[in-house]
Formats: sequence, C-alpha cells, structure tokens
Amino acid sequence: MSQLNIMNTQEQNWINLFGNHSLEDIAWYGTWTKYAPNKKVISSFQGVRKFRTNKDKTLIDHTNTYTYADGSTEEKNWQLEKQTCNQSDGVIHVAVPSMRSLSFGQGASAWFSQTWEMGKMFGAELFFQHENWRTSVSTIYGENGDLERITHIREHLGSFPIESPGLEIEAIDGKWTGEKKYMTPDLIISDTELIAELILVPIKGINKTIFLPDGVVVNAPKKLENNQEFQMTTGKFVSPEIFKRFTVKYNQLGNFQQLISETFHRQV
Repeated sequence: MSQLNIMNTQEQNWINLFGNHSLEDIAWYGTWTKYAPNKKVISSFQGVRKFRTNKDKTLIDHTNTYTYADGSTEEKNWQLEKQTCNQSDGVIHVAVPSMRSLSFGQGASAWFSQTWEMGKMFGAELFFQHENWRTSVSTIYGENGDLERITHIREHLGSFPIESPGLEIEAIDGKWTGEKKYMTPDLIISDTELIAELILVPIKGINKTIFLPDGVVVNAPKKLENNQEFQMTTGKFVSPEIFKRFTVKYNQLGNFQQLISETFHRQV
C-alpha cells in the first residue's frame, strides 16, 4: 500500500471516530452494568462520557464521571493528540496503549486488544449507535484466558435514559436480510456484501452465548487457548426492525485479523 493510501485510511478512521465532535461537550449519559459469565450482576452504576475537540479536531478531551451505588463519585480525564494517537493500525487511547479504536462511521466503532497472550488481560468494547441512543458491550478475559466479565453500557445523548431496558431476545421471527463490511488491521474497509438471512447465534456450540437485557446478544469463547483462532461477536436489536452486530476475529497467533460490521433489517 502506498504512503498516500495509508495516510488516507488513518485520516478517515480519525474522522469516523471524532468527526462529529465540536468545541462544545458531547455527553453520553448511561448505566454501566457488569455481569459475570453466568449473568449474575457484579455491579451497576451511572456514568457520563464527555468528548470535546479543538477547532481543527487534532486534540480530543475525554472525561468519564462515575456515580457508584454508595453515592461516591470518580472522574477520569484523558487527552488524545492526533499526531501521536492516530496510527496506521488504529487510534491509540492513552488509557490503554495496547488497544486500538477502529470505526466504520455513524457510531459503528470498536476498541479492542491488538493481541492476546496468556498472562495478560484482554478484551474488546463494541459500540452500537441508533438515533440518540448508544450501546456498548465489553467482553473481558483474565490473565489465565478465562472469560471474566461482560460490561453492558446503555447510554443516551445529553441526558440519562428514561425508558427502561428492553427484554432479552433469544429468538427471532420473520425474514431478515442484511449487509456487512470488513476492516483489516491496515484500516482498509471492504465493499458491502449482502447477507441472505440472520443467524442469531453465528457459531453455536463453540462459543458461549449470553442473552442480556435490551436485546443484546454476546457470543464469545469461554476460554482463550494458545494456537487457536477465535472470534468475539456482539449484537444489538437497536429497534424491533434493525439488528446490528460486530465480530472481532483473531488468528492462531492471537493477533487481530478482522473486524466485521453487520446490519440486518426485518423484511415486511
């Protein structure tokens, strides 16, 4: 790939992530719920994620404010400088430099570990946006490779959600068709491919499937093993007629291989 194309993909990825930010705060207000693999709630608390950029969008101010169940609060602040954080394999968030952020645009984004290796924490956060709502789901693995927890973040733009979470969805009816795109480690996005049907559990019997409230479906390995390919998939019914899904694939060496974005629509 030419140097020009590399710069173009880097620039586009940065724009996809931060192009809608401005000098004024963009704030996502949400509830963060941490689940054990058996779906037992570990903790639940409120969080606000705020983003602001300078005039030329080369500096991103990111602030998270948490309010815990006991009434205590915590605030964390980061700055992302485009010159150092915008790399040819994704955007580095200074909170965890070993992870990268990739985006297809329109809120379809992912933040994930580049490489898995035994003895280190590993995970991915996948984002789904629809109108003024945003959902993200983090799948976290411990140093021994075991699935440790899943964090479901349900957010609303500008104010805390008033509506209660929707139900768990374990089956679908009707005909669903979709489209998908791929992104590789060099940030190249494929052409759109059509999908003839929606299979709610893509690799049933291999990964563990967890159905969470608000129409979230998580499909991920129970344990990561050396020298084995694996993938983590999370989907979300953003409306009764639209299902969005992300898949992060890794090769036998534990290196990131492909990010897949899918959108399905129920046919009338």
